[in-house]
Amino acid sequence: MSGAAAAVGEGRGGLLRRFLARPEAPALIFLCVLVGVFSVVADGFLRASNLEGILAQVAVVGVIALAVNQVILAGEIDISMGSMLGLCAIVAGTVAVATGELLPTLLAGVAVGAAAGSVNGLLVTLGRIPAIIVTLGMLYALRGVILLVTGGDWITGVPREARVLGLGSLLGVGAPVLVLFACYVLMELVHRHSGWGRDVLAVGGNRSAARLAGIPVDRVRFWAFVLVGVAVGIASVIYIGRAGSVQTNTGTGLELRVIAAVVVGGTSIAGGRGSPLAALTGAVLIGVILNGLVLLDVPGVWQDAVLGSLILLAVATDVLRRRLIGEKA
Repeated sequence: MSGAAAAVGEGRGGLLRRFLARPEAPALIFLCVLVGVFSVVADGFLRASNLEGILAQVAVVGVIALAVNQVILAGEIDISMGSMLGLCAIVAGTVAVATGELLPTLLAGVAVGAAAGSVNGLLVTLGRIPAIIVTLGMLYALRGVILLVTGGDWITGVPREARVLGLGSLLGVGAPVLVLFACYVLMELVHRHSGWGRDVLAVGGNRSAARLAGIPVDRVRFWAFVLVGVAVGIASVIYIGRAGSVQTNTGTGLELRVIAAVVVGGTSIAGGRGSPLAALTGAVLIGVILNGLVLLDVPGVWQDAVLGSLILLAVATDVLRRRLIGEKA
């Protein structure tokens, strides 16, 4: 019996160790703790409507984070998502008002996003310009384009038929939640069961070794940036559906929240280590934090400070996890 008990104990210890070795483990633990705390101290937090509302609110950030996760896994960075979302939303909103239909609205948003992502990818891979510089320039350039195109005017009166991804539902589940989880499932399949997903990890882990192994490094990086553009295009239609209008400052500051979601979720900012679940967990974690603070009537001026402190705590938890499993940073 003692030998069997020891084997069971060792098995449990092995399961715990394997769980802690997963990149998203600290964020998942932290998310569970926060849900427990908010369910006790914040009235109404555990209501089904509130939980679905959290997921709907993080859908835009979550969809983009799933794609940016691949860029970061490949050892690159993209900080142009905020302005890219604004431009995609402006174009998609204009098409929505003109046609009143979802499909052309979605195609317009995705096309603009893919084009912007392609420019980023080409400048990084063929131009050999650091991604941080390329995407920083794109961040400001696209914001200028938005102002030139709109003249500072908002786009309003988006027809309800074109707002399905923001307002629709299926079997009682909101369309933003369904789109978010559909994107998550797709990225999990790509990450785990495709050659491109494995190539992304190889490129981010050791670019020189990846080249020697015959992996088309530049092609992998290029398509990672295009993927971000496509995801931003989809997210822009979700945004239009929920908001019903588009302001010229749409997307401002979004890039910081997206990158925070990816990194807090457990993906290494240095690349080569992470997962789609990490990006999704990070996005939901930030959504839970902000929702809990609102329910607790925390003043808006304190919310950013609290959010930043909790993010630092999540990162510290990751450092502790690495020490517990003996993993090198």
